[in-house]
Amino acid sequence: MKKNSVMVVEDELIVAESLRLSLIGMGYDVPETVGSSDEAVERAEVLRPDLILMDIRLEGSKIDGIEAARRIRSRCEIPVIFVTAFADVQTLDRAKTIQPFGYIIKPFNEKELWSAIEIALYKHRAEMEMKKRDSILFAISFAVEWFIKNQKSGKNKGTEQGRLEAGIREILEHIGLAVNANSVAIFRMQPDKEGNTGAKIQYLWVAPGTSRPGSVIPEPDYITFTTALWRSLLATGNTIAGDISKFPKAERKFFADRGISSIAILPLFRNEQLWGFVGFSNPESREWSEGEIEALLIAGNIIGSLLE
Repeated sequence: MKKNSVMVVEDELIVAESLRLSLIGMGYDVPETVGSSDEAVERAEVLRPDLILMDIRLEGSKIDGIEAARRIRSRCEIPVIFVTAFADVQTLDRAKTIQPFGYIIKPFNEKELWSAIEIALYKHRAEMEMKKRDSILFAISFAVEWFIKNQKSGKNKGTEQGRLEAGIREILEHIGLAVNANSVAIFRMQPDKEGNTGAKIQYLWVAPGTSRPGSVIPEPDYITFTTALWRSLLATGNTIAGDISKFPKAERKFFADRGISSIAILPLFRNEQLWGFVGFSNPESREWSEGEIEALLIAGNIIGSLLE
């Protein structure tokens, strides 16, 4: 399991080293300790630590730790805990304006530090989860509104099927961008092939700038499930998500051959029957959070309604 990384911003070398050793002893990774606010802003953007311990008064710096934390939060959304000897009302009031994830007064003990870090990490994960979920839901609502408006106005030229395809691809684009997916594909079950276990791509969206040859699923393409478990999971409304290394051999090979490391698969129903599924792929290994899956299920239900 990957360790959480903590960057230390402290101008006193002895204090910085003491903090570094304490954090390592607690099980955290400390990629770097820096002694100035300018360096803190620069290195935070490069290192992207999970959390920053920030001293407020930094000798020789143009700005103090509060302003440095403000700039870091606006650029990187990295949680900051202030570790300082200053507890006056004016300093506290300034610190509160950037909504820090903690404020520890020196001297402190390791238990206090560990508790503050763990609470801050948990709170930040929860906030990011909510933001991600909201961005997906916003993308869904925007795309559906666009689709309905264009359907009513007849803005999309062509047949009804052509308008449907254009609308669905537009929805896939908005959702795909919201979850940073490399590609989004809607597979339709093929009951006439492979004993009702096969599926073929019906609609496909690929992220702009995707140039790696094997990083997307080509169209047309066809996948056969080697296990009835996948189909039974989807048919009962469940999702399949995660790193492809956990998938059965044939499915794992299908995605690996196309440069896909992780995928989220959600069922699509038509007339209360499993019509197919939508797959969100990513070339990087990652896990899909509960908030993402919850929002994507809503997307699947909406797409299923359009297919009706």
